[in-house]
Amino acid sequence: MSIDTPLPEDLEATLTDRAIIEAPSGAQEVRTDQVRAENAVAAEYWGPVQVRIIATFMVFSAAYVTVIVLGARGSLPLWSCLLLNTIIASTFYMPMHEATHRNIWGRATKGRRIEDVIGYLCSIPTGMEFSSHRAGHMRHHAFTNDPDRDPDHFTEGRLRELPVKFYGMTMLSTFLLFFALIPPTRVLLPSALKAKLLSRDGDKAEGKAQLRYWLVSTIVLVALIATGHGLAALTLWWLPARLQLCWLMFIFAWYPHHPAKETSRYRHTRVAVFPGSGLLIRGHDYHAIHHLYPRVPHYRLKKVWNELAADLVPRGVRAEGRAKGATTSVVW
Repeated sequence: MSIDTPLPEDLEATLTDRAIIEAPSGAQEVRTDQVRAENAVAAEYWGPVQVRIIATFMVFSAAYVTVIVLGARGSLPLWSCLLLNTIIASTFYMPMHEATHRNIWGRATKGRRIEDVIGYLCSIPTGMEFSSHRAGHMRHHAFTNDPDRDPDHFTEGRLRELPVKFYGMTMLSTFLLFFALIPPTRVLLPSALKAKLLSRDGDKAEGKAQLRYWLVSTIVLVALIATGHGLAALTLWWLPARLQLCWLMFIFAWYPHHPAKETSRYRHTRVAVFPGSGLLIRGHDYHAIHHLYPRVPHYRLKKVWNELAADLVPRGVRAEGRAKGATTSVVW
């Protein structure tokens, strides 16, 4: 998806400026004071190196590898390994996401390459190439819910439409080379995915990174199949990555933005809390806070909301379900 100007890696200043510009001319001074006050609160919740995220990544890496070893040795049935590694693979999106926003290393400058290494390693269980995900996710923040420029907007729609989009994303990630180089094959994709792929034809750097990742992972899969390890490779690595991607589409793309019709600072995402949502969505049931303050780590989003809810709800932030200040039940 091509854009006219490059995006900054840290969007907080950009989003703040946009929030001020969006206000009518007579209200810009008030809006400036509001945004500065909000940012002052959010600034208390980020900055240090996030040891918790690093530890989480290491623990789940050990769990992921352990399941692979046990499955490959026959100590656990492959069907149970498939279920376990699908669940475990989904946990790697959060360190990848925090690395995308450069939140793991916070304000520190030395050693920041470790953060990128974490992001790239998360590509293995998630099936998502890190550098292209970072670029696309930055555009998502800059153009949230814009049908033409938000790369995640294809998930917008009714919940019952998601299975077709799951199918499309699975096809796209499995046969990326063919869909990228042979346009007529795109007839096999849902219309929303065809439009997404067409709109990204101009992103050469991202496209090359994704194709490199696809080629390497496909060559590894074919090599494992050729050497008699195909079933283990499919159940321990390849299928869990595809299944967790469907879960991520639902819980991180569709759910936090639904119905994804508005684009203003306070309305393009929501806070939508239900029993167990904190565990399932890992803090992003307070997703509106993430879009307002992208540098706040995921497990601190609820604390920021609880401190600012009384100010943000009157300004239009959607609060649903069991969230503090909720005005309605969760909209599905």
